[in-house]
This record gives sequence, structure tokens and C-alpha cells, in this order.
Amino acid sequence: MRQLFSKSNLRFFLIPFLVLLMFVRCDDNETAFPNVSVNVYLSLDTQLGNMLIDSYKFIDGHGVGGLIIYRKDHHIFMAFDRACRHEASRDCIVEEHPEFTGILQCTCCESEYWMTGIDLAGSIKQGPAKAPLMQYNCYFDGTNTIRVTN
Repeated sequence: MRQLFSKSNLRFFLIPFLVLLMFVRCDDNETAFPNVSVNVYLSLDTQLGNMLIDSYKFIDGHGVGGLIIYRKDHHIFMAFDRACRHEASRDCIVEEHPEFTGILQCTCCESEYWMTGIDLAGSIKQGPAKAPLMQYNCYFDGTNTIRVTN
């Protein structure tokens, strides 16, 4: 009678399993970020107050914790969710840091995010959060309207 598990069959299943096991991490305690639909049009002159380059505005009522619109250049805008990536809830949002301009701080875990500098906006500065702020697609029509979507 033929053996059900020969050494060659065992190696065929065991080696890929061990390779896969090398890439599994158990230390990831980040909360999965909720998948919410975002599709909003914002007026540059009324809702965003004619933002200056390298400035940002908070917009409530969209995304998980609200939106942060960052003006990178004359025609380039970036949009981030205001909810902290570590906590990922409506209650844990980033606010302006009490001591430093251009840095946002989570109200719950105190993670800090950069919100200044063309290449730094939305990235993690320090804290328990390990991921940058959730970024959404942001389109500017060239005149007055910004569309934020995911």
C-alpha cells in the first residue's frame, strides 16, 4: 500500500508554509482603518478660504474623523482623514499641536504627524502610530473646486 504522506509530498507542502510563516507578524497592534465612502466637492473660495501654499484646513463631516485639506502648490492639494491611524475612530482625531506649528497630535494616543513641508504632509513624526494619515484622492479643477474621493 502506498504511503499517504511521502517525504517528497511533505516537503512540497511544508516548504511554502514555512516561507509564508516568515512574513507573518504578530506585533501589529494597529486598528484596521474603517473603509468609508468619501466623495465631496469643496469650494476653494468659500469652504477653504483661499488657502495659502503649505497651509491646511480641517473640514468636518466627511471620512472617519473629518478631512484635512493641505495645499501643496498652486494647483496641487492633498486630502487626509483626520482620524489617527493607531486608534482609527471618530473619537481619536488629530488636532494642532499645542506647542509646535505644522505638527498634528492625536487626542487619544498622542501620536504626532507632520502637516508642513511638501514631502512630509501626513507622515508620522512619532508615537505609537506606525502608519501615516489615511490619504484620499484629491482633484483640483483649476479654478475653484476640489474633489476628494477614495
